[in-house]
Amino acid sequence: MTSEETARATDERPTEKSGQTVRVLYVDDESPPTALSESEAVALSTLETAAGARDRLAADGNVDCVVSEYELPDGDGLALLEAVRGDHPNLPFVLYTGSGSEAVASEAFGTGATDYLPKDADGETLRERVVRAVASASVETESGVTGDRLRELTNAFPDVAFVLDETGRYLEVLSGPSTQDLQTVEQERLVGKRLHDAFSTEQAERFLDLIDTTLETGEVETIEYEVETDAGERWYEGRTAPLGDTIDGREAVVWVARDVTERRRNERRLAENRDELARLTRINGLVNDILKSLVGSATREEIERIVCEELANSEYYQFAWVGGPWVTDERMAPSVVAGIERERIERLVEATSARTDSENAFSRVVGEDESVVVSDVADSDILSERERELMVEMEMSTAVLVPLTYGTTNYGVLGISGACSGTFGDRELTALEALGEIVAFAINAVKNRNLLLSDTAVELEFRVEDPDRGFGRISADLDCRFSLEGLVGLSGDRLLEYVAVDGASPDAVTDRIADSPTVADYRLVTADDGECLFEIESAESGVSQLVETGTVVTSATAESGVVRCVAEASSDVNVRTVVEEFQTTYPGAELVSKQEVDRPVHTTQEFRQTLAENLTEKQRTALQAAYFAGYYEYPRESTGAEVAESLGVSSPTLHQHLQAAQRKLVGTFLDLQTSGE
Repeated sequence: MTSEETARATDERPTEKSGQTVRVLYVDDESPPTALSESEAVALSTLETAAGARDRLAADGNVDCVVSEYELPDGDGLALLEAVRGDHPNLPFVLYTGSGSEAVASEAFGTGATDYLPKDADGETLRERVVRAVASASVETESGVTGDRLRELTNAFPDVAFVLDETGRYLEVLSGPSTQDLQTVEQERLVGKRLHDAFSTEQAERFLDLIDTTLETGEVETIEYEVETDAGERWYEGRTAPLGDTIDGREAVVWVARDVTERRRNERRLAENRDELARLTRINGLVNDILKSLVGSATREEIERIVCEELANSEYYQFAWVGGPWVTDERMAPSVVAGIERERIERLVEATSARTDSENAFSRVVGEDESVVVSDVADSDILSERERELMVEMEMSTAVLVPLTYGTTNYGVLGISGACSGTFGDRELTALEALGEIVAFAINAVKNRNLLLSDTAVELEFRVEDPDRGFGRISADLDCRFSLEGLVGLSGDRLLEYVAVDGASPDAVTDRIADSPTVADYRLVTADDGECLFEIESAESGVSQLVETGTVVTSATAESGVVRCVAEASSDVNVRTVVEEFQTTYPGAELVSKQEVDRPVHTTQEFRQTLAENLTEKQRTALQAAYFAGYYEYPRESTGAEVAESLGVSSPTLHQHLQAAQRKLVGTFLDLQTSGE
């Protein structure tokens, strides 16, 4: 049979001589395309507003088709369409817009638009769509239409039309001239055949039921169906209307078939986008719930367990596990598993760990800080046969490994198995990677908190001889000594190091620091009697590497080409990881000492006692008077001169006492108090 395809536009135009002039109401504040305005087959009226169009239709119903822009000065084309459908349910309406979208197109068809066309299409296409819409409407509404009339109409539009009797026999095939390449049966052979000759029994019976309903109700009926044509599978919207006359003693219907394949595809894409958006919204909600659950977690094991259990209990994922941290030449072991037996994950982890670094997914995740996604277990080329075999046994279809990285410190990987195919798209992966970063941050925070609150720690001492760069190299070249005086953390994982230098001139040190590739920025703070203090922000340093692994650097020196660093870590530290991080700056570094040390816990009373012992009576008096007089408020409630007068001292004397007291106060708090004043 004919393909029932909405064929491509024909070059034949209806003319006024054939009596097919189409009366078009064009609603837009821009001029219509010339192909429409200059066509002999179109009688065009133009209006700029939706209100004007409604008034025109209310006053004069002699309009065959409305063509409207979506954005109108007083509203939009969809609102106008809705109003038109209320008063003129069968009037063809074409939305012709330069500001539409898939969502607008979908809503337009849902509201009852006859057609939708973006303005980047040419005007000739618009003219053909208008004529086609009017012709289709004529077939649907004129129950006494003749075959000659139908033939004239179908020459002007590419929809396919048929006349079928009540038994499903084809009496006439009426199709536009550009449908010849879209046939399933030659047109001349179709006349006289029955629906059962062209379709499967099930589909033919469905069409016969539609014909029966049309004849019983006497109204237009609609159906959508799929047909295999020479151009492939296509979807059609079939509209049937009673012919009004009997042929050979049988009632008949006119069947107009419109190709709606593109519309169906658009609707499917919109539905898929809506489904994906809804899924992402729910996944983001899941991630937020997990983050709330992490608040107050006291241990790393608790953090990992919460994350894995929440993921495994969701509708989107089968199971989850955490492993690591990854250490070169050592196999990764899962620390927490939820949603599946641990032994099965251990076998899979073992299979992955056994591969070479270039093929090992763990190595890639940790080394490149990059997630690894397996979109289809059965067809992925990044899996070994052993990995695939194990994953198929575990009924996995998709999987992802997400790095747990904070700063430059990796705490392992988060492994997740998708509950169905199609998971771990770009936006979902972004949400899971953000979760991985926050989990790593939480692990790092717990390690630091445990270190601060613990009364014991693991002390690690590193030694580097003859380093080829950094302060070690400068100390050898200038025969001087560098010592770390203090650290200040900044936003964005930046770190300020306050470094004292003894035995070299400030100018010589400045020149060498300025040329050092490991220094991002620096400032000379003080220079006095052969000693100087620098404020340095390093692009890369052993101290910053130790800090990022969660340790507390207690001392760091560089002298005569030898670098020594001492750091304290929590008792559960993975020493191998700390060593490897330090060696990224100093490849030749050695761990020369590892021992458990006591960390005294200072009480508030001890802090006050220490401060009281360090402050002189005059310093304490000046500090108290300034505080209670509002000297430290903003704006100040008392000036320095007023405080000095109340104490009976000069202003310079007051400021000298305050400066000394403030330095001792801050120094005691930071445990950096030096002997002095």
